[in-house]
Amino acid sequence: MLYQKGGMIMKLIVVPNKTEEIVNILKKDIEGIIVGVTSLSIYKVTLSLPEIEKLVKTTTKKIIVAMNKMLHNEDIPIVEETLKALDKINCSKILFYDLAVLNIAKRLQLKLELIYSPEHLNTSVASNNFYYTQGIHNVLISSDITYQEILEIKKKTKMQVYYTIYGCLPIFYSRRKLISNYFTYINIQKKGNNYYITNNNLKYLIKESDYGTIIYSPCISLLNEIDKLKDIDYYIIDLSFETNIRIIDYFISQKRSDENLYTGFFDKETIYKLKEVKESEKLQ
Repeated sequence: MLYQKGGMIMKLIVVPNKTEEIVNILKKDIEGIIVGVTSLSIYKVTLSLPEIEKLVKTTTKKIIVAMNKMLHNEDIPIVEETLKALDKINCSKILFYDLAVLNIAKRLQLKLELIYSPEHLNTSVASNNFYYTQGIHNVLISSDITYQEILEIKKKTKMQVYYTIYGCLPIFYSRRKLISNYFTYINIQKKGNNYYITNNNLKYLIKESDYGTIIYSPCISLLNEIDKLKDIDYYIIDLSFETNIRIIDYFISQKRSDENLYTGFFDKETIYKLKEVKESEKLQ
């Protein structure tokens, strides 16, 4: 669903925090939701194929299915069967991380519409133009670049651009169970799978699961910056670690906040300067 305020048209896509909240979220003035599919997603809310099919049949909103886990050889048969099933269900789109999903969809000659979400890799016009030649026409742009760079990608590519305007974003992944390993090393029993690490007064969630460990950024909120992103196609509100769905209403009304909101790299360039190496230190 579209809504317009101050000349800006927005299409909101929401990642739910709980399965029980899906119905209430779909009642809001949004375009649709993203849900994970069992065993193949890093999102908190994952549904089985029958549950996804039922959901698709009970709403006119977009149901985007996430298969955004890093895949391994043993996952390939599951991916094949899941893609074939989703093709029959007629879900809106598939959001994926591993290019194996694209290759399998091509091999099976499926007509599924795909959204490429490689986290930190899709940061340039050239890379997105290349992905387009491979049949990917939708992309979830990395939050590691500034909004000016995002708008440049939108302007100079044919991509339908998705961008996260709220939520904690993955910044690090390891296949290892780092929390368990740490507590084993210090000889203390681990309690739970969610912990926080602090840096410069910011808290970073570190979450361990069966597929490894992910460190997430502090919660990003672009509520006060949304007017700078007028040309983006879809805006994602990720409530994976937020239980208050009223946040959706704040973005719909575009009511500015008096709080000092964390915006990540939205308007901060990431420039890494290489260390100058003395002549005597250079390799011969």
